[in-house]
Amino acid sequence: MTGRDDIGRVIARSLTDITGMRARTFLRRETVLLDAGVDSLALPQLVKTLQELLGIVVPDEVTARVHTVADLQSAVITLIDLMT
Repeated sequence: MTGRDDIGRVIARSLTDITGMRARTFLRRETVLLDAGVDSLALPQLVKTLQELLGIVVPDEVTARVHTVADLQSAVITLIDLMT
């Protein structure tokens, strides 16, 4: 599963599970994670979930640069591309 749409759906589903918000919120790439309920407690949970689902390792310095759904999706795609 490396298609951008598939990754976007995995991210949206993970964000929905963690925040309880509708997936539609997270399909908009401009959504700011903090505004959508992803605070400093939820972000590590999100990262752990994505690492488990996608088989990636997300370094702390990457996590620190993630502020929007677009940032998160781009970071995940880059990490997957580095693994292949």
